[in-house]
Amino acid sequence: MNSVEAKNNLTSPVFPAKVVKIINNCQIVINRGEEHGIRTGMKILIYTLSDEDIKDLDTGESLGYLEIVKGTGVVTHIQPKMSTIESDKKRNTSRSIKTPLRGVPFANNWPEQEIVESSPEMVPFENPELGDMVKPI
Repeated sequence: MNSVEAKNNLTSPVFPAKVVKIINNCQIVINRGEEHGIRTGMKILIYTLSDEDIKDLDTGESLGYLEIVKGTGVVTHIQPKMSTIESDKKRNTSRSIKTPLRGVPFANNWPEQEIVESSPEMVPFENPELGDMVKPI
């Protein structure tokens, strides 16, 4: 099964997959791999279900359980029966460094220049837990 077939057939035995290991808050391992059609670069949604069944106010019909999103990620490593998922959300962080401005004499007091370094930082999944569900997006 290729990734498109897997994505279009969410009721198949392939999905939802489950989180089976938490490496850290930005990397998890799921119980699906190459044998299940998982491919490097696939976008993945990590979620859990609400505790209560949501009902339609007009008909009383069950609408199912609410998916509570814990984050999105991308498959970075595949093995036959498991895959590693890494958070795909990034935020820029910056840090300021003040250094003396050389070449500009001010008696014994050198004026400072500020250097701002910016680098992307991975945003962690929201409280990932073993058993959380996973599906392609």
